[in-house]
Amino acid sequence: MHYRLPGILFVLITLFCFSCSPTDVPPAPILLSSIQLAQYDSTALNSISTSNDSLVYQAADYTVTVTRISYRTTLKDGTPITASGVVYVPRQTTANHKRYPLLSFQHPTAFSNTEIPTGYNFRSASFSYQLYFATHGYIVSCPDYVGYGDASLSPHNYEHQQSLAQATVDMLLATKAYLSQQHIEWNDQIFLAGYSEGGYATLSAQKLIEANYVGTLRLAGSSCGAGPYAMPAFFNYVTQNPTVGGVANQIYAWQTLSYNRVYNLGKPVSYFFKSPYAERISTSLDSARTIALSFDQICTDEFLADVRNPASPFSQALDDNDLTNWSTQTPTRLFHSQEDEIVPFLTSQQTYASMRLRGSANLNLVTLNTGGHVPTEVVFMFRTLDWFEQLRK
Repeated sequence: MHYRLPGILFVLITLFCFSCSPTDVPPAPILLSSIQLAQYDSTALNSISTSNDSLVYQAADYTVTVTRISYRTTLKDGTPITASGVVYVPRQTTANHKRYPLLSFQHPTAFSNTEIPTGYNFRSASFSYQLYFATHGYIVSCPDYVGYGDASLSPHNYEHQQSLAQATVDMLLATKAYLSQQHIEWNDQIFLAGYSEGGYATLSAQKLIEANYVGTLRLAGSSCGAGPYAMPAFFNYVTQNPTVGGVANQIYAWQTLSYNRVYNLGKPVSYFFKSPYAERISTSLDSARTIALSFDQICTDEFLADVRNPASPFSQALDDNDLTNWSTQTPTRLFHSQEDEIVPFLTSQQTYASMRLRGSANLNLVTLNTGGHVPTEVVFMFRTLDWFEQLRK
């Protein structure tokens, strides 16, 4: 005897069978592993000294645990890769424990693995901006970025929006998983902060979060310092105006060659830089910092023309990394000194003006009248903390 299933029941059973197929692969976990590197008690934290009186620890109230984590992120083409970072977790020594916010700290330009979050010597407590925020009651998540730490075998895509944003966001997701795994409660507020390349990484991550992760990562505030957010304007400036040479040449050349590789432009180093500078840079990118000339003087006429031509492949790569053409709903501050000799102030000016026109009512530009690129970093840190303290629960 044959029975016929009602149509809707047949559909439901079919969907159930397909959804439970043994060939389905669950999403790979973001957090891969964690290992505690150090734990600093209040005595160790109180022994730390800093040469700048603006940075005041309040270490007596805390112990801080430092943990290295490995996590999964993806490259521009979607290839999965293992990356690394460090999480600082403060705990109050008093009985009145409170939940802390989570702060994602994006480090500035790092020239080696000794300058990244996992590259520190953690055997004894020493000054770092990460520890500075932690000893003021913030859980601090610090991505190394692809190109460093566990991902050192891949090149670092310098000032590349997607690479920096995805590594930062996935580090945040891995940190949340770690906190849950360790049963560490926090207050669900997330702050972002970074200076120089870290400032650019911060705004890049903020844009990605607001586009794709708004329900998962709830931003309470974002502080960006001296990043080249207006990328076409930034490169037009440094190729058409006198620059300081030295380390600036290394940074600008690094970004040039990164975009050449990331966007498959296929140009030799000699296409971008004149002889004998092309040969020196080909041998070692580090040698670019020994070139005292202004950046525009070591560039070829062909490359300079490419930067000025909006239709050129290099200019299109610059456009792809521009952060001026969107609107943020997160309270955001752009800090920048008018005397910045590495990343010109106009990058923050143009970003602020463009994003405000697009409806970013909570965006503010904080103009510092004096100070070079490196000295201004410390001002950015303590003013960022002061502002976050006003926003935190």
